[in-house]
Amino acid sequence: MATDITDLESLRAYAKEHGLVIPDQQPQEAAERIMVPYQWTWDVIEPAVSGTAKHIRLAENFEDAGGAVRRLTIMDNPKNSPGARVPLRLNVQCVLPGEQALSHRHSPGATRFVIKGSKDAFTLVNGEPFPLEDGDFITTPHLTWHGHVNNSDDYVLWLDGLDSPFTALGARFGEEWPDAKETVDYRREGESAQLRAAHLQPPARQPIDHPDGPDVKHDGAAHPPAFRYSWKDTQLALKTMSVGEFGRDPFDCYSVLYADPITGGPTFPTTANEMTLLSPGFVGREHRHNNTVIYYAFQGNGVLIAGGERFEWSAGDFIELPPWTTHRHENPTSEDAFLYSFTDWPAQKALGQYYYQEF
Repeated sequence: MATDITDLESLRAYAKEHGLVIPDQQPQEAAERIMVPYQWTWDVIEPAVSGTAKHIRLAENFEDAGGAVRRLTIMDNPKNSPGARVPLRLNVQCVLPGEQALSHRHSPGATRFVIKGSKDAFTLVNGEPFPLEDGDFITTPHLTWHGHVNNSDDYVLWLDGLDSPFTALGARFGEEWPDAKETVDYRREGESAQLRAAHLQPPARQPIDHPDGPDVKHDGAAHPPAFRYSWKDTQLALKTMSVGEFGRDPFDCYSVLYADPITGGPTFPTTANEMTLLSPGFVGREHRHNNTVIYYAFQGNGVLIAGGERFEWSAGDFIELPPWTTHRHENPTSEDAFLYSFTDWPAQKALGQYYYQEF
């Protein structure tokens, strides 16, 4: 028997009861979503990072209600309109001397860029310890076990970049290490690099071990293996480009991609991580693109002019660049400047939403 809906009010009540939406005849214009560039200077961030070290304790196990699984400082752009935020974030993670962060795994892939490290601090990925030294970049592909241990006598800091918004498009999976803290086998240090020395590759990628068991199969873009890109190698590559016959890019000067070591493609199928060298006196051309970029100033000083605003940056600063924002880079100093970036152009290209414009 048909439901008797006698007027607009009863129509709305019926829709609400049954999980339906009936728009008004003349719907109001949706509130404009505003996202603007924003800069966090290190002198603003550092007290918060130090405060986490003093006041937030790392958990000893997953039932430890008084401790945190990760000690993070997260940046959230206060100039964006309510509810509007770019899909990417870079978080500062801190591990103190003698600490070990619990091991777990999850659907999002994660990357680590080390801003204050030590040869005696490590990220563990599927049991392999990767040293965390200044300027190193390490990948933790999706559904790989990972934890962190600091055997040094000082705190270590790195930037976490996750592709969480894209894994949220489907079901998300995760699992906690059964004993909370992995036993570290330091004999495995350098295993990944040795395996791929001289461009030798194993015959196939290691299959994904899904938390729901071996019956779960994977089909789609493959994540790269865990890998460590040392700052020594990254800096040498950029320096070689700057003095060789590579040609300077008119927009970004000299840049390298932390590439999938098997395919040479983007860091992850969804996100890319890059390091840019801005040579002394460089003035870039204006351009814009439909991908988000989060910049971290690793070394030196420079300028980003974005959306008509001038951001003068120095080492330790962060700048959030929303999609389709006209911008250009400058290095007005007499020293090299290095700018690390985290961006989602691989996802935008896969979705058919990548556009760019050069001025």
